[in-house]
Amino acid sequence: MGDAAKVKVKLKVGVICGGASSEHSVSCLSAASLLKSIDRDHFEVTLIGITQKGKWVRLKDDPSLISLKGDQLPVVPTDAPEISLSEIRAEIDIAFPVVHGTFGEDGTLQSILDQAGIVYVGSGEIASRAGFDKGVSRKIFSDAGIPSTNTKILMMADWKIGQSKIESEIKAEFELPLFVKPSRSGSSQGVAKVKSWDQLSAAINDAFTHDDKVLIEEMISGREVECGVLGSKASTVGEIKILGNHEFYDFEAKYLDDATKLIVPAEIPDESANQIRVLAIQAFNLIGAEGLARVDFFLKADGSLILNEINTMPGFTATSMYPRLWQASGITYQNLITELLRVAQQKS
Repeated sequence: MGDAAKVKVKLKVGVICGGASSEHSVSCLSAASLLKSIDRDHFEVTLIGITQKGKWVRLKDDPSLISLKGDQLPVVPTDAPEISLSEIRAEIDIAFPVVHGTFGEDGTLQSILDQAGIVYVGSGEIASRAGFDKGVSRKIFSDAGIPSTNTKILMMADWKIGQSKIESEIKAEFELPLFVKPSRSGSSQGVAKVKSWDQLSAAINDAFTHDDKVLIEEMISGREVECGVLGSKASTVGEIKILGNHEFYDFEAKYLDDATKLIVPAEIPDESANQIRVLAIQAFNLIGAEGLARVDFFLKADGSLILNEINTMPGFTATSMYPRLWQASGITYQNLITELLRVAQQKS
């Protein structure tokens, strides 16, 4: 699988990284890994950065430019020369955007590339938007009969005029502890675990600083397991174990060293793993995703599954969960890059 010979020799690939979200540096790290591993015998690379203020710039094809320097997280340099979408379209055959979070995987970047006529790896605008908005995707999944987290959606305008009534409704519908999170935010930004009712309004107000649509969710007790989708195939299943003082998979747990342990393959029954793979493909198809996604589940003690969320542009460093899932499934990181480009080429 992923035979590079299927892709025309020296396909011109534009790797796009950075962006205006809180995951700017994570995107840079994903791109640095991609640059180090892409098959240079078959692909010619142009590195394109999006600064934190949204300027598109041309970068040197140099992974060290966007890699960790000691403890210093990388950022796209603001003094690099600007590059226009028309220049990008003229210079590349296909884009590989590894831009995470808001403006990167929420449909915004995909819309820009679509309008510019640039073919790219990953889901289109509509699927990206649906996957990024947890309120929307949960509704799609539950309507299709896939068990998902019990969720209440709050809009900022309603909260401003009816806070006490909404708090009463939440107390009637949910037990403690519960989670409050923005509906459209990456990397668990603005997520809070509420253990007492006097914490509720502050958690909701904080979540509203990240999005004008906020979710109240029941807490699911279970193991956090994940599955990768590549085209029409599902990967081996992996498990995330949270270490130390982190109560859930928050921003610090995701990106601080030694805060989590990734177990691939997950030590779960074959029957559960097979069911996860089937549901991952179903979720991928339900939102109309393309190319790649990571689908996250809770596996409860009784063996039942709850679909948590779908991520249409998961972390893409060589040690991120998505590439590790495929490595355990027999596809090397380099061949994974090649296969994703091959799948995206079929859209052109």
